[in-house]
Amino acid sequence: MWWCLLLGIGVIGLVVALIYFNHKRQQGNEYDITGPMTLKLGVSGVLIVISIPLFSMGAFGALLSIAPLFILGLLWAGPLVDWIGGGAIDSVMGSGQEVESKPLYSIAETKWRRSDPEGAIAEIDSELEKFPGDYDGQVLKATILIEGLCDFNAAQGMLLEIIQQPHHEPGQIARAMNMLADWQLKHLDSERVARGTLESVVQRFPNTGIELLAAQRLARMDFLLDYDDNRDTGEVVSDCLKQLEKHPLDIDTREKLARVYFNRYDKPDLAWQEMSKLFENPFQQPRDIVRWLNRMADWHLKKGNPAGARECLQQIIARFPQLPFCEEAQQKLTLIKEK
Repeated sequence: MWWCLLLGIGVIGLVVALIYFNHKRQQGNEYDITGPMTLKLGVSGVLIVISIPLFSMGAFGALLSIAPLFILGLLWAGPLVDWIGGGAIDSVMGSGQEVESKPLYSIAETKWRRSDPEGAIAEIDSELEKFPGDYDGQVLKATILIEGLCDFNAAQGMLLEIIQQPHHEPGQIARAMNMLADWQLKHLDSERVARGTLESVVQRFPNTGIELLAAQRLARMDFLLDYDDNRDTGEVVSDCLKQLEKHPLDIDTREKLARVYFNRYDKPDLAWQEMSKLFENPFQQPRDIVRWLNRMADWHLKKGNPAGARECLQQIIARFPQLPFCEEAQQKLTLIKEK
């Protein structure tokens, strides 16, 4: 019996060895999982063949079978743990994909806070070598250049480089251009140069919210009306109209002109006309739209037109049902209905 067992083990071992070494030869000694897995399966088969007859030998044989079963467990414990901890979880969670690497600027930011701008820039440059064109890294570098090293030319050059890169989002480009305009005002003390940068924003992003925001900055460089201006009303209106001719997107001036028409000029029709122009731009902010509709509701009430006021408040509710403005409009609407 034992000779048959040993013969069987030998044959199995020989077959396994032949398969393994043949595979290694065909693979040109290149390592892959097939060869080791074949060897592991062969050894496992041998251990199982040894264990089975031992069980038929009673308690003593069962005791002897512990050794081959223990070796068998060692062979497969690692792969089983890997499967449970990795493959099985990945199959359920849908992971297993390589995590996308991202640049890390925490060390650079720490060095900057510790008054080491040169060291911070060196850390940023190291990350940018691995992630060329990264927006956040370039902006951080430009900021340190201007605020930490007072090197306006280098900082400006960095922002101009960002602005020319085609892979950034429009909002990122606009942010860089607005930063440049800020620095031109602060460090160059040149409104003319900053104005040119903002005009470039308007030209580059027409008919967008970016254009609308840049237009407000340009308008404020030329004119800012104090609503409590005590000058003759006709003179105030004239100045507003001149400003709006030059800056038709000027929200502040158009809103104040409407208020002047209603409260000081007693021309509600002209006031409605100016307010309507504000609503024509699709990129207005919700808070501004709500303010205008509330103002128009108040004007309707002053003119004894509660229906018009309700219509304005209902527009707020319809436009912004998920925002706090909706609840406020509903409360005002309830008060109007109770009167």
